[in-house]
Amino acid sequence: PSVDQRYVERIIDRSLQRLGMERLDLVQFHWWDLTVPGYVEAALVLERLRQSGKIARVGVTNFDTPHLRELLLAGVPVVAHQLQYSVLDQRAAAGMVDFCQQHGVALLAYGTVAGGFLSERWLGKDEPSAPLTNRSLTKYKLIIDDFGGWPLFQELLAVLRRIAAHYDSDIASVATRAMLDRPGVAAAIVGATNT
Repeated sequence: PSVDQRYVERIIDRSLQRLGMERLDLVQFHWWDLTVPGYVEAALVLERLRQSGKIARVGVTNFDTPHLRELLLAGVPVVAHQLQYSVLDQRAAAGMVDFCQQHGVALLAYGTVAGGFLSERWLGKDEPSAPLTNRSLTKYKLIIDDFGGWPLFQELLAVLRRIAAHYDSDIASVATRAMLDRPGVAAAIVGATNT
């Protein structure tokens, strides 16, 4: 759709109405394709809504460093950045973590358990073949491939299992804790696969 001030305001008003609130605590702003113009203008609308009291804080999702810098320079006080960051996926450590720390932007890490791959369920198992059960597993299997492949992933799982056993815990908890202990990470987002 065409994203203009009216569109952004309508989305925020709809969220306020659905939640029965006068102000949203945090709005995570995501722009699917940063080559498409308009993200700065849309973020500035969110900033005006923040100033008017409809939003308490503005965050972003999946921005790269140059585009996040652009929002900050435009005057959008971004407080959080939701991005994929795990013991398997360290792309954020290549500059984004430092940039966010320098600008007071907290990291909200998702993918910390890689869609469930970082669990006892996959320890000692053969590499799964396509098609995988869902799109999430397909995405995280690609991350495993980029990490170094299934054999290296199995080595990582074995190490995480030893650490988990020492603390009477499990692999997913250790993988999540490892990310929560990283500089700048304020929270880990772990999705549920069923009720």
